Amino acid sequence: MAEGGRAAMLGILGGMGPHASAEFLRTIYETAGERHGASAEQELPRCLLDSDPAFPDRTEAIRAGRDREFSERLRQRLRNLAEQGATRIVLTCVTAHHFTRWLDPGLTGRLISLVDVVLDDLEVGGDGPFLMLATSGTREAKVFESHPRWPAVAHRVLLPPAGTQEEIHRLLYRLKREPAGAEHAGRVEDLVVQYGCRGVIAGCTEVHLLTRWWQARAGGPLVLDPLRSIANDLPKLLED
Repeated sequence: MAEGGRAAMLGILGGMGPHASAEFLRTIYETAGERHGASAEQELPRCLLDSDPAFPDRTEAIRAGRDREFSERLRQRLRNLAEQGATRIVLTCVTAHHFTRWLDPGLTGRLISLVDVVLDDLEVGGDGPFLMLATSGTREAKVFESHPRWPAVAHRVLLPPAGTQEEIHRLLYRLKREPAGAEHAGRVEDLVVQYGCRGVIAGCTEVHLLTRWWQARAGGPLVLDPLRSIANDLPKLLED
């Protein structure tokens, strides 16, 4: 039960990109179904998805310095979710977390930060390194590196050099337009081997599409995927 006696509800601000946030909702219900069983539909979590693909490109907004403009749009959409009863909210775009610094505490207090979840997973994830798969906007804005807890886990993360980073950025944007498949997955697997990594960090929610692709085939590298972690921990997160 949430504050004021209201039933807990997860708000999802998606559309950045739309396939990733839709698959996240599917992951939530698949995970909850495994926990409660197929006959317990009424035990599944209540979710409200606002999928808005019209949000401006986050990397372009960062590079153009449109921080205030983007954060105001973000504030309005998060506030709408809160007003409709969302007690916790997931912003399903890691790059967009850059803009949360301009939000008021009443909204940030409801957010389940994907950055926090990644850092939590790194703290318990054993030896690395893990290859960071993130947009160039996330890298340029230092979305992870500016977090106070970053120094404690930085030794477990491999931040790819410029050329590889641009390749990863292009691959992530391809996943916005194309179904995840063997070509995308194979290239990531090659990079894991090339850099001698234990696995990858889903530093962009598009990687969740690859997580599900690998999961369906019982293969792939170890993925620290905050969307999957949230789905696994959702009952506790909604109680907090």
